Formats: sequence, C-alpha cells, structure tokens
Amino acid sequence: MIQSAKKELLRIGTLLYQRQYIVASEGNLSCRIDSKNILITRSGVCKGELTPDDLIKISLEKRASTGKQRPSTEMRMHLEVYRQRPEVNAVIHAHPPYAISLSLAGISLEKPYTPESVLLLGAVPTAAYGRPSTSQVAESIQEYLKRTDIILLERHGSLTVGKTLPEAFNKLEVLENTAKIVWLARQSGIIKPLPLKEAKELFALRREVYGLEYPVIPFD
Repeated sequence: MIQSAKKELLRIGTLLYQRQYIVASEGNLSCRIDSKNILITRSGVCKGELTPDDLIKISLEKRASTGKQRPSTEMRMHLEVYRQRPEVNAVIHAHPPYAISLSLAGISLEKPYTPESVLLLGAVPTAAYGRPSTSQVAESIQEYLKRTDIILLERHGSLTVGKTLPEAFNKLEVLENTAKIVWLARQSGIIKPLPLKEAKELFALRREVYGLEYPVIPFD
C-alpha cells in the first residue's frame, strides 16, 4: 500500500508541475496510507522532482511526523480535511494562476458559468484569506469542508479533495479551466452565467444521470 501510494504521489506531483498548477516549491499533496497515517510532501521541494524520500509519514492521531524531515508547512490544512472527512483519501493544495487571479479581482466562482462547472464543481466558495503556513489557513476552510470537495483560497490557491489522488487532481483541472474561461470572458466586459433555473435543473441530475456523489455546494 505505502509503495503504491508513494508512486501515485510522485506521478500527480509531476502532473501538477507540468500543467503549471504549481511552480518551484509551491503547493503540497497528501494521501491516506491507512486509518491512522498519511503521506505528505516535505517542505521546500519542487513537486515536479519528487523522490520517495520527499514523502513524509504523518500520524493522524499525534498530528506529527514520524521521522526527522520537515513536512509541508500547510500540513494543518491537510489534517483538518482528514479530521472532518473520514471518507477522503487524498488532498491537493495548488496555486492555479487563473483561479487565484479571479480571487484577486473579486470575481466569484459561486455562479453557474458552464454545464461542466455546474456538475463537477457546484458553487465554489472562496475561503477568506489566511496567512500561508499558519493555522489561519486550516481555520479558513473549516466551514466549507463538509459541504464541498473544491475550495478557492483567497489570494493563495485551491484545495481539492477526493477518494483518490486522480479524483482530487481532476477537480483541480476543472476548477482552473473554468477560472480560465471566466477570466477570458471577462476581457469582453461581460460575463453571462447560466440562467439559475437551468443551473438548478442540471445540478439535480448530478447523481442520477452522471453518477456524481461527492459533495458540492448547490446554487441559490
């Protein structure tokens, strides 16, 4: 189990770097290896060049590393996810540029922009700014964690979770692609969301038609 988890963390880390959802030593990712422990990337390492030695075992009970290496400074955010969501097995924190740009411009992703975003993302909340590498970030996401798998972190990045690392990664891809579409549409000066009635009716098909059971926030 632990070897396959390490291989998947390295693979997804490379994808994150190749797709430019993170640069340099930005971002962090983790996954459960059993009911009591997770693996998380260490601090200060490029995710596109990860090695097995860059993955640190963390005890969920002790909330601490079992070794001497320094884990990601955003470990508290990951631990908060696993604490609130026992069914979640993977967490990705990235710095997708278009999504961050929207948060800087004050443009919300809580509106229904495309059919894909309605189905796969729902209304994406923006967690209030928390100083990176402090408990403020973990605190900022607490109110949303049980309601959605996708959260935008104001001025900071994104948090996506799932039952597997590929699932969390796919949610990040849809988030950033939607943010890019919205940002480009904004250049015309007009952004036209889907009519709310259509968004609600489409959203109602998530589980029955598309088999999507993970939590996202519905549109009001």
